[in-house]
Amino acid sequence: MIFANIYAQDMAVRALKSCIKKNQVAHAYLFTGPSGTGKSSTALAFASALNCTNPTPEGDACGSCLSCSRIASGEDADVRVVRPEGNQTTIEQMRDMIKELGYAPFSGKYKVFIIEQADTLNSSSENSILKVLEEPPAYAVLILLSCNQSSLLPTIRSRCRTVRFRQASDEELEEALRSRFNLPEDDLRIVAACSEGAVGYAFDMASDSGFMEDRQVIFQAVKDWYEGPPVLGLQTAELLRSIASERKSAKGSPEVRTLAGNLLEILDSILSWYEDILRLKVSGESARVTNLDYLDDLIPMSGRYSTAKLCASVRAIMETRRYVQGNITPQLALENMFIAIRPDL
Repeated sequence: MIFANIYAQDMAVRALKSCIKKNQVAHAYLFTGPSGTGKSSTALAFASALNCTNPTPEGDACGSCLSCSRIASGEDADVRVVRPEGNQTTIEQMRDMIKELGYAPFSGKYKVFIIEQADTLNSSSENSILKVLEEPPAYAVLILLSCNQSSLLPTIRSRCRTVRFRQASDEELEEALRSRFNLPEDDLRIVAACSEGAVGYAFDMASDSGFMEDRQVIFQAVKDWYEGPPVLGLQTAELLRSIASERKSAKGSPEVRTLAGNLLEILDSILSWYEDILRLKVSGESARVTNLDYLDDLIPMSGRYSTAKLCASVRAIMETRRYVQGNITPQLALENMFIAIRPDL
């Protein structure tokens, strides 16, 4: 991974390159911004640039030396990624990291630890790394990735150099997608809009051959439920759960694609549908909607909901996401959601 392959984060990349060129590399960084905006990719690009044996004059990694190749394959002993164990990044993981930081780099100039989802650090985990942030080894670089920096202790934030990541515009997303995928222009615009500023999500959608087909099935199911009797919500819930299960078995092992993960993606699609209806309710047909290709279906639906009911429906869908993440029975969670988001007019 190199900086040249990072999209729509020019300010973040420029700041990191400047650190390298001026030899002002900090010992701790906090990459903060919405999910899917490229924090993980940028962290790996930064690690590559720090340890590259043949860097470019601009401060980027070459992408082809032994160090760059090992980092790209996840096999470099000097660059480690710490991921949560379940819902938390544990104190044991932090202690293991601190122990490893006691040893000098194996071959690179720096030993880099990337803590993904730093929001999942509990208070014990955060307190355990304060000392290494206060008195780090000269070769140590810690990169904390966070979607919500306010969840971290102020003492952690104050010891990190903050690098902010932003959501990309639809135009930037479309340009990035054109550079990597051979998609029809209509599909390209839909993927860019559905990703809501997240380049990572846009690339995932474009790489998923079943995304457009599943999206059509999901929205048709929602339309059929909306137009039919309330009891159809039970069948619709079962259909969506079935789609999630089939994607799990078709796309890979449970470690790669989980039922809960697929259900969250489906709920995100339904959430975008209801957010569009809410925008149309508030702003009329001039509203900027995500699912432009379904505008003819969305406009009539906005007339059957009150604004209060639409706000409640959006909250119900978001609550269902939390239930799925918390391992509540998916079928029950979906059934209750369809009861809650039924139109009131």
